[in-house]
Amino acid sequence: MINVNRKRWLLFVIIVIIVSFAFLGVIKTEENDYPNIIVSNYDGIDKESVNNYKIEVEINTQEKMYYGKEWVSYTNNTQNVLKELFFHIYPNAFKDKKTAPLLNGYMLERDFDPGYINLKKIEVDGKEAEFIIEGDKDTALKVKLQHFLKESEKANIYLEFEGKIPRTEDRFGYGNKSINFGNWYPILAVYDESGWNTEPYYSIGDPFYSCVSNYVVNITVPEDIIVATSGKIVKEKKRGNKKVFEIEGNLIRDFAFSISNDYIVRKRNVDGILMSSYSFTDDDEINEYILDTGQKALTLFSKVFGKYPYSNFSIVASDFSGGMEYPEFIMIGEDYYDNDYLPALENVIVHETAHQWWYGLVGNNEIDEAWLDESLATYSESIYIGETYGEKERDRYMDILKINYEHMKDALKFDETVVKPLSKFKDWDDYGSLVYTKGALFIDSIRKDYGEKALYRILNRYYEEFKYLNATTENFKRVCEDVTGDDFTPRMNLWLYGID
Repeated sequence: MINVNRKRWLLFVIIVIIVSFAFLGVIKTEENDYPNIIVSNYDGIDKESVNNYKIEVEINTQEKMYYGKEWVSYTNNTQNVLKELFFHIYPNAFKDKKTAPLLNGYMLERDFDPGYINLKKIEVDGKEAEFIIEGDKDTALKVKLQHFLKESEKANIYLEFEGKIPRTEDRFGYGNKSINFGNWYPILAVYDESGWNTEPYYSIGDPFYSCVSNYVVNITVPEDIIVATSGKIVKEKKRGNKKVFEIEGNLIRDFAFSISNDYIVRKRNVDGILMSSYSFTDDDEINEYILDTGQKALTLFSKVFGKYPYSNFSIVASDFSGGMEYPEFIMIGEDYYDNDYLPALENVIVHETAHQWWYGLVGNNEIDEAWLDESLATYSESIYIGETYGEKERDRYMDILKINYEHMKDALKFDETVVKPLSKFKDWDDYGSLVYTKGALFIDSIRKDYGEKALYRILNRYYEEFKYLNATTENFKRVCEDVTGDDFTPRMNLWLYGID
C-alpha cells in the first residue's frame, strides 16, 4: 500500500527521476472468456484442502447498507484438533470515529459516519451455532463447532449479516464517487504455529493475514452501478431495476471490490490477461497511460519474479488517499489521475501491481512481518525503473530513498528495527521509513554485493517456492542463503534487527 504521507515526498521523487516516458501500443480488447487461473502449476497445492467461500451480497447505495449470506467450507489443515473457528469482522473497527483506523487521520471527524457489521445468524453443519464477538473493537468472531474437528476434516459454516458502510475515504467506506469494499465480510483467521491470529485492525500499515481460498461471489446493485472486482466477472444479468454480478476467484487471498456509477472502463488483453481500468476521467492520455503502465509492470514482473497466474487484473480509481492492493485488483486514489502527476500515477500503479506477487501470491503476516511485502513492493519500483528507464535512473531512485531514510531517522530518532509487530511502531512516519524504505535498501544491498542476476534468482525462487502460501522472514533468509551460498545472519541482523 502507498499512503498519503509517503505520497507527499513521492511526488517530488518521481518528478525528479523520470524525465521521459515510453508508451506501448494498444492491444485490442477481447471478451473475458479465459479460465480464472492461466497456469497449470499449482505448486503442490491440494485444491481439495483449500477453503471455499460462497457469498451473496446486496447493496443499498442510498442507505449505505449491505446484506450478505456467506457459506464457508473449511478444511482443518492445522495438524491439531479444533473446537472452534475464528473469523475477522473488520467493519466493526469503524464503529467509533475516535478509534476507527482512518489511514493517516485523513478523514476529518466531522465528515466521518460510522460503519459496522452485525451477525444475524450462524450455523455449523446445518445446526445453529454459538458464537462470541470479542477482541479489540469487536473485530474477532469465535464460532463454536458442533464437534471436535480433526485434521483434514471439514466444517460447513453459514453466516447471515448486515453491514453499514462508513463515510471515510478508505479501503472500506464511501466518498463522493465510489464505495470501496475492502475487508468487508467475515474472513477466516489464520491458524499457524502460534495458534489463531485474531489481531485487531491497526491504524498503521495493512493489518491483514489470510490464506488463499476459492470464491464465488454474487453482488446485487442498482442497475446504474458498475462493479470493479477481484476475480473474474462470469456473468452479469438484470433483475428488475437491479443488476447481479456473478464473480469467481480461485486461489486468491481475499476478495475486494469497488462500485460507482461514474466509472469509465477501458480494457486490454495482455498476454492472456484481461487488464481493466476503471477511472473517473475521459482523458484519453491518462487512460492510455494507466493501461500502458499496468501492461509494462505485469509483463516485467512476470518475467523477473514468475508468471502472473490469474486471467484478470483491474486498476481502479477510488475515493482513497493513496493506493491499496487486493488480489487481481488495486485501488488508486483519484488525486493521482492528473496530467501533472503522471510519474506519481505510474509509481503507485507499479507499487500496487508488485503487491500481486508480494502479498497476493506470496503471503505473509502483515502484522508481525510487514516488511516482507512492503519492502519487496517498494524495491520492485526500483526494478521497474531500472528495466524501463535504465540503471542510472534506478541508482538515482535508490539514492533518493537512502537520503529520505537518513533524513527521517535523524529527525525522528526512532528505533531502527524493521522486523517487529505493528504495535511496536509509533506512527506512519517510522513505519514507512523502516518497512518501505530501509527494507528496500536492504534488498538493494543484496544486488550491490551479489549482482542483479543473483537477486533476480532469489526473488524468482522465493516466489516459486511460496506461491499461494504464507512465507516468513526465515523463509526469505533461507532462499537468499541457498542462492548465494553465504550466511545471511549478519546482514539481516544489521539491516532488519538493528544488531551490529
